[in-house]
Amino acid sequence: MTTAARRIRATAAAFELPQKLGILQYVEYEPPPKEWCTSDGCLYEGMLTAEGCRKGVCVRYRVWVHSRDRRRWEVKERWRRRRDEDAGGCIKQQVADALWELSDRYDVGLWYEYVKVGVGVNQYDVYCGPVVNGVKLYQPHCRAVEDCVRQIIEDYKKEVEKMNEPPEPALVVKIDPVEELLKEWPELGAFGVEWVRKWLDLRDRLVEIAKVMRRFPWMVEVVRRNPMSILHPYTVETYVAKDGSEACLSLNPPKAYCAQNGAVKEVKLELEFKRYETYEDKMKEVYRPKGLLAFAATAREYVKIL
Repeated sequence: MTTAARRIRATAAAFELPQKLGILQYVEYEPPPKEWCTSDGCLYEGMLTAEGCRKGVCVRYRVWVHSRDRRRWEVKERWRRRRDEDAGGCIKQQVADALWELSDRYDVGLWYEYVKVGVGVNQYDVYCGPVVNGVKLYQPHCRAVEDCVRQIIEDYKKEVEKMNEPPEPALVVKIDPVEELLKEWPELGAFGVEWVRKWLDLRDRLVEIAKVMRRFPWMVEVVRRNPMSILHPYTVETYVAKDGSEACLSLNPPKAYCAQNGAVKEVKLELEFKRYETYEDKMKEVYRPKGLLAFAATAREYVKIL
């Protein structure tokens, strides 16, 4: 006969709370060997289980018990904690009785949490506490049932008050306007963060400069190689030849940097105003070189776009 076939399942009355709730307790055990028996009887050992819910109270017992007569089952001493914890599991008997007292006014229950604390057979420890109207509470420190009832109600009311408190205002994170501008127009970083911060009040002008630099990326490197911390945004000027063959950046007139056929070189750019003309749907100023270059056959006309 196999070991499984020899196991016996019988009802028991080891704990008071399941009895009050009307939840049956079962012990599953094996008949002991003859050598375990004495004149006082045989030592029976088995696992007691009691699981179920009644009136909003739920229990789940799994405890190793022993008996001499198979009528009165007791918890093995190694599973006991203190006399006031004989309710089984980790809840105290007086707390269980307090939940029974509260069950006619509140929807009560228990919560369990298994925490790994080691290895082997006893690697998990069990934490539990009462639940009142769906609110989890810590197991109260009390000795008498009346004290437990009062403590559970007080803890429940405190938790409800916390839940009803308005949430704390969200922390307002101040965004640096300079960082925000540089994030949108990274081309301005060629002038340096402090330069942008210094002239932030002229934001519209800075954006205009950034748009031109985005159109002509070589200007970013020119500005980066020639830092001018005292440069005023309105002294930055940009010209393009009307035939599209050349573009020039002036940071310190008449000194300028012009790009033609992909090559950038430093030049002396001296221009004089000639007229207004529509360029890219906007009214722009048109310039021609001064002096002898003004009469050269190759003299270009430049449109001031910045």
